[in-house]
Order: sequence, then structure tokens, then C-alpha cells
Amino acid sequence: MSLLRRAVQLARAPGRQVERLVQHLDQFESKPYEVRPEDHMLYLFQSKRDLEDWEVQTDTELGGKSQASLETSLSGKARFYGRLNTDAPEWLTHSGYAAMFTAEKRQNALLEIMQSEKIIGQGNYDGFEVRLRGDGRRYKFNCQEEHFRRTEKEVMFQFMLNTRGGPEYEIFRMPFSKFIRTARGGYLQSQLLLEHQFIKSIGFLLADDVTGPFQLEIDYIKLIKIPYCVDFDKMDRRRPQHTNLMSYEDL
Repeated sequence: MSLLRRAVQLARAPGRQVERLVQHLDQFESKPYEVRPEDHMLYLFQSKRDLEDWEVQTDTELGGKSQASLETSLSGKARFYGRLNTDAPEWLTHSGYAAMFTAEKRQNALLEIMQSEKIIGQGNYDGFEVRLRGDGRRYKFNCQEEHFRRTEKEVMFQFMLNTRGGPEYEIFRMPFSKFIRTARGGYLQSQLLLEHQFIKSIGFLLADDVTGPFQLEIDYIKLIKIPYCVDFDKMDRRRPQHTNLMSYEDL
């Protein structure tokens, strides 16, 4: 019996099968990540030690009721999971978020990597690539720049990740020019290009206004160059896919 067919049976079976289903899905072997010499691997999740660079935060700091945890899956991937709760206390207009991000003690180290000769000397990177397995919910990939953290602590750059759910992993490629500058979840009128050499913190955020359980499994996060597009109809690889210019005008 295939792993996928067994997963479908567990999903349809009566009773509390969620835990057994999650354990079963962990058995899906992850294909080796593609190695390209021009890419730079930032985080490759293979064991519990790889989670030491990360922290988890929820709205409980503001009086909310969301819960979140970070652990390794059976295959060694980072498993960010919990339950989002949108019930807001009286002093808040809305609530419900959970995030995992670069630990405070590791932010200077990440900044040093971004500014290292190994990164800068390779030329301009065009964006991030992440390989993950989602649950069908909409997450955000967050970046905070060092020079903004001093004067505008709540300013961050965000990229939407609309996960499809299911047992298969999916790959998201996120050009820097497609990140939107935000503060407290709202778009800022002044839009600027995300510059990777100033990035001090990265992470994932769930704040989709839906109460319920969530789970996101992350395989890797790396810097990539995006020199060409692939038109599967014409197979034209000569046309540039991405120029690292700002995609959004000021709002």
C-alpha cells in the first residue's frame, strides 16, 4: 500500500486520527535539494540542532490565546505548528498570530553572513528560495533590515506564501523586488527595495484571521540568483526573468 493511499485512509477514518496522520505524513521521504553553485544555503534543517537559531512568538504577549511550537519532524525538518486563536481581549481590536524568526542571539551572525565577502563577492542575489510543506493556509515570509530595526522597529518586508497543503513539498522563489514593506500588518505608503546585505532577521508568520490548527514544515532556506525565465510553451531561456528593481510604486 502506497504512503499516499494510507494517508487518505487515515484522513477518512472515524475518530481522532490527526496525530496518526501527521506521523504517517512524516514518512514521505524528502527529495535531495537541488545544488547549484551560484546559490547560497542559509539554513538546511536536518536535526534538532538546526533549530537553535530560531525563536517562536505568538499573540500571548499581547493577551491573545494562540499557541505555537517548533520541533523537528521525523525526517529532521523544522516543524512549526500550533493553533491560531483570533479571540481578541477587550483592549485589542483583533488578535491571532504566530511566528518563527531568527533568534535574537543569532541576528548579528545572520547580518555578518549577509555582509560577508562570500555573499557580496558572488554578485547580486535576486531573492530567497524555500522548500516547505504547508497545510493550505496563507503564511508570510518576513525580513527585517538592520538599519530599520534601529529607527522603525516594527517595519518589515513580507512575501505571501499561499501553501497548497497535502503530502508533497513545494518550492517558493521570492525575488527581493516582490517583497512589500509593511508595519503592524499594514502596507506602508513608502515602498523600498529589500536589500539582502542589510537583512538581520528572517522568518515565517501566520496571521490569516482563521482560528484553528496549523502546521508548516521547512526543508531549507537559501539565497538564489534568477537569471533566466523558463517558458514551457516556447522553451525560451534567453529572456531575462528578473531584474532586481522595485516592483511597487509608493502607495
